[in-house]
Amino acid sequence: MAEPAWPEAARYRVIFGDCDPMRIMYYANYFRVFEIGRAEWFRRLGHPFKVYIDQGLYLGVIEARCRYRRPARYDDDLAIHVGMVTLGRARLEIGYEIRGPSADLLVSGSTAHAIMDDAGRPRRIPEDFRAMVRATMAPAG
Repeated sequence: MAEPAWPEAARYRVIFGDCDPMRIMYYANYFRVFEIGRAEWFRRLGHPFKVYIDQGLYLGVIEARCRYRRPARYDDDLAIHVGMVTLGRARLEIGYEIRGPSADLLVSGSTAHAIMDDAGRPRRIPEDFRAMVRATMAPAG
């Protein structure tokens, strides 16, 4: 089993409301788990979303991908691993791995975001955030 690509950002226990009639996690709910991980990862890095919302900056999702490998089931304790994939001037891509109770990879995916202001216009990523993220990214190659 491969090691996680990124550090654990959060944990999530699958509730009954997350599941379909077969008691496996409904596929679309993984995107909510990605969001939980993303918010906690930003918070742990010292950059909670609230700081940017107060400045009128938002992460608009412009693309979302998910690769399902194994199902999560009711009451599973999931580990959400998160990391930066790419960082542009006004766009970034965040990667996710969701691991099950035995640390097996259940789902991997990514979300691409555009930085926008209150009016929906693109904005540059703040330099303090850019510097912090660069320090967390693995060297290329």
